[in-house]
Amino acid sequence: MRSWMLLLLCMALPAAGTVVVVDDNGQEVRLEQPTQRIISLAPNITEVLFYIGAGEQIVGADEYSNYPEAAKSILRVNNHAAANYELILSLKPDLVIAWQTGNGDKIINPLRKLGIPVFVVETSKMEAIPNLFRRFGQLTGNRDKAEHLAENFSQRLKALGAAQINKPLVRTFYQIWDEPLITLNGKHMVSDVITLCGGENIFADAAPLVPYVNIESVVAADPQMIIAGGSQEEQSRWYSIWQQWRGISAVINKQIYLIPSDLMQRHSVRILEGAEMMCDYMDRARGQ
Repeated sequence: MRSWMLLLLCMALPAAGTVVVVDDNGQEVRLEQPTQRIISLAPNITEVLFYIGAGEQIVGADEYSNYPEAAKSILRVNNHAAANYELILSLKPDLVIAWQTGNGDKIINPLRKLGIPVFVVETSKMEAIPNLFRRFGQLTGNRDKAEHLAENFSQRLKALGAAQINKPLVRTFYQIWDEPLITLNGKHMVSDVITLCGGENIFADAAPLVPYVNIESVVAADPQMIIAGGSQEEQSRWYSIWQQWRGISAVINKQIYLIPSDLMQRHSVRILEGAEMMCDYMDRARGQ
């Protein structure tokens, strides 16, 4: 009897070298060994893989993977709307890493049908990023480096949050685009950054993750600070557009700022840079 129990136990345990990691959809991904040929379907995934030392293992990436510089030379296999499945198969990947919100089931499900292991990420809180590092470290054989970087991220995040304690709340509008006017609700990580810095996302309760709003609703909420996500080239144009709405506190007090979208909307280590900028701008708004 004891020998049978031992046999069953051995059958349940992963073999030596086998990697077993659970993704953000609760799906267990099992690899015979750490992945050597990765397809990254989103820029945030590409950034994290490079950060933990697995950049050279990426054989295909999405068209927006532009950081770090080395990522620009990787073969492009998809965009936000479609994937080139024939090209992906030709690259003989042993793992595809996808972003649930960015790629969606329309891209992810066909990959599963092709028999390629797919690991899906869906990170909505900054405090979950260190665990993302750790799981990518397990999948790629970079466990030790990933653990060190995860600890470093956690410490920086904790220190940044502690510095905001007891500061007055700042009503904040985060603008993705101006025509139409688009923002993010409370379930997006950008809203988590706003909360970390002691702010209040004025559209946190909106139903869609990416709501289209009208100017009247922004005026009614009267944000004390407006943050636009975009490039420096767009800053002067966006700033001038807001000047016609003189009844908004952020406009009256000149509390309109820009943070590059790559620092705020990508779930990678660089979101800490965006968060530091957000907290600094929020302190300026409090000064008004």
